[in-house]
Amino acid sequence: MGIDVDLSMEKDLAKLSYDEAPRIISDFLPGPKSQELIAAEMEVETVTRVIPNVMNTVWEEAKGATVKDPDENIYIDLTAGIAVNNIGHCHPRVLETIYRESKKMMHNPDATNPNRVKLGQKLQQLAPGELKGRAKMAYGLSGSSAVEIATKFARSVSGKSHIVAFEGAYHGALGTTLGLTTSQQFRSNYGPFNQNVYHVGPYAYCYRCPLKLEYPGCDLECAKYVEHQLLSPSSGIDLDRVAALIVEPVQGEGGYVPPPDGFLQALKKTCEKAGILYIDDEVQAGMGRTGKMFAIEHYGVTPDMITLGKALGGDLPFSAIVMADSVADNLTPMSHILTAVGNATSSAVACTNIDILQEGLLERTAAMGSYAISVLKDMMDEIEVIGDVRGKGFMIAVEMVRNRETKEPFDLGEMMQTLLALRDKGVLMLPCGRHTNVFRLMPPLVITKKHLDRSLEIIRGVFKEVQKDVLG
Repeated sequence: MGIDVDLSMEKDLAKLSYDEAPRIISDFLPGPKSQELIAAEMEVETVTRVIPNVMNTVWEEAKGATVKDPDENIYIDLTAGIAVNNIGHCHPRVLETIYRESKKMMHNPDATNPNRVKLGQKLQQLAPGELKGRAKMAYGLSGSSAVEIATKFARSVSGKSHIVAFEGAYHGALGTTLGLTTSQQFRSNYGPFNQNVYHVGPYAYCYRCPLKLEYPGCDLECAKYVEHQLLSPSSGIDLDRVAALIVEPVQGEGGYVPPPDGFLQALKKTCEKAGILYIDDEVQAGMGRTGKMFAIEHYGVTPDMITLGKALGGDLPFSAIVMADSVADNLTPMSHILTAVGNATSSAVACTNIDILQEGLLERTAAMGSYAISVLKDMMDEIEVIGDVRGKGFMIAVEMVRNRETKEPFDLGEMMQTLLALRDKGVLMLPCGRHTNVFRLMPPLVITKKHLDRSLEIIRGVFKEVQKDVLG
């Protein structure tokens, strides 16, 4: 199968990863050294984390798009640390930046420093649409903190209390962000939640449209219904209290759902009619993941605020809020402080990450992602348990079903069987989705075609074997 991508980058990218991946040498996984570390860790930590509960592996070293465990097994990483390591693990230029800048200064008390200024200038020029050259920044420590700050600012400048989010949304797991997130996996046992939140929907999840319509003949009835929910005087939403609508340009934990053309544009127009702010949550979808620096660039929408995290800092925790001048100019001095934000070394690393993304990696991601999607769609001819393949760039969903006609989702046991079989063959993947039946193909953007092809070959083989068990 052809691929319209400049393969001249492959030689340099190959140096970033373990060439021999995948390499599984242990008789069983996790291997003995890994098991020992997992047991020791669980003596001192809670069970609340994803790893080792879902991805039962230990990460001791990571390079590019590959991971090595303490037992010397080497895996191809299709998780990118949950869409964090877009330029790969331990990129040599990032390591050089950390070494150079950490000798000068790391922590500072949310103070002016040259790297922070440089980052703000870069983000201002990268900002999409009408924000370019006219945006202001604020910084945080994680994606959740970026969303907390954005919603806090929206309330401040609007004088209104409520934030609107979508069904299927994931915007974090702390404070206001947990109230915005809808998955019971994250919400159960942690209530009561922030009461100043409304939920609307449906999100444009075409594969599982609750209205039983098909795009484009549907005329975006889902977007029209959201407009009804927000603007109708009898929907239960008090618009006079609403500060902002927050939307993922591609839903992440909700199932890697890219909306069709016109959906986000319609939402922006509704926000304008309602007189509320549009917050674009790019924590997972941003920084090149979809083949553009910001996923919302695919749709030509200019938001009022953008939240960034994950891949902005990459190997170092960092997040940012990019906002229109009209928002920033209405904030009051000294009204928001966080002790460790704007860290000088982290700011320098974020600048390096941006530079690397701009050196042909965005274009390559768009092409390689299209190639991967075409290969996965071809698999559907022989693998009936693949219900849908969708995505943009390297934000790709493979939705697993027991029956294509009814779209009955894989259950958790079937997903875990598949995930562990992939791991045993040397490929690391993570699930997501409303039914937890979606595999995410989200590798570091520096993955070589060799490693991508090997991963797809393993996926094909594992899915065939699982299909035999599921369909009997």
